[in-house]
Amino acid sequence: MADFTMFNANDTKGINQGLKILGYGEDGSGKSVFGLSFPDSAIIDAESKLGVYLKNPKYNKNIKAFACLTNYYDALDLLTKVISNTKSFKTFITDSETNVFEGMQVACMEVEEERAKKKIGANIDDQVVSMRGYGKIKLNNSRLKNAKAAASSKGVTIISIAQKDDIFQKIGENNVKVGEKPVLRKGCKHDYDVVLRFYKEKDIATGEFRYFSEVEKDTTETYPVGTKLEKASYENFKDYIESNRSGDTVDSDYSGAIDGNMATMAKEGQDFDTVSKEFVSLFQTLGKKDVKNKEIIAKLLKDNNIESYKNAETFDELKKVVTILKTM
Repeated sequence: MADFTMFNANDTKGINQGLKILGYGEDGSGKSVFGLSFPDSAIIDAESKLGVYLKNPKYNKNIKAFACLTNYYDALDLLTKVISNTKSFKTFITDSETNVFEGMQVACMEVEEERAKKKIGANIDDQVVSMRGYGKIKLNNSRLKNAKAAASSKGVTIISIAQKDDIFQKIGENNVKVGEKPVLRKGCKHDYDVVLRFYKEKDIATGEFRYFSEVEKDTTETYPVGTKLEKASYENFKDYIESNRSGDTVDSDYSGAIDGNMATMAKEGQDFDTVSKEFVSLFQTLGKKDVKNKEIIAKLLKDNNIESYKNAETFDELKKVVTILKTM
């Protein structure tokens, strides 16, 4: 049973909560180096580029563990292990999360193709991700989002590195670039406390590149939106992160939320199946008893705003109708 954690506004310790940071941008703009500046990191290397940094003493001192993979389920499993071992890890990095996200989409597409192979006459080339497939993708994204929230609630800083897409707008006869976005699911920025857009500029005087990140979101109020940080690193958010580590850890159940919801929904689904089957049986029995009963039942459904007895959204209303039918 869920319960509140009592809060005292005069308690300066606050709670032990890690930041959730999204860094996205063009290739070679400093995203990976930013992540590697954070201490005691468990890293998922989804682009096979971590080896460049393993022998570099500037970065390898922060690496506690790493894994080379793109499989979504493996990534979720490793994040779960970090949640259960927060004494060893202060940071969890996925670089890049775009590869994990796209890998999950590819897997769903392949499932659709396999399903097509089993259908006589189905053209595999014509297959697209079905509503069921999109539902699975959405479910998996929610699982990963909740696991990140669970890790954050235990004091672990979450860093997601993502590739970028250009945003174009039709102006006159031309498509004009008006911005950039992370190559992740729609609305992903809402999941993070801090969002940084990485880019690089060539210094005209020296010919060398300078590396920047623009603050697009910062709920910590460390930096105003629009601030441009040069060579952003852990030092930019160190004070905020370290001050939170002295706080209390709050009990949370983010990672188990979906499984709990699924269990409840499964039970509700079974209950609905039982009631809908009962309705069909009563409809057939009463219809045979008196043909006018069908009209009465149709009116009952209409009066209770039930368009179809198969619609689970009107489950409660259908139960009322079934109760009435039992008395007829």
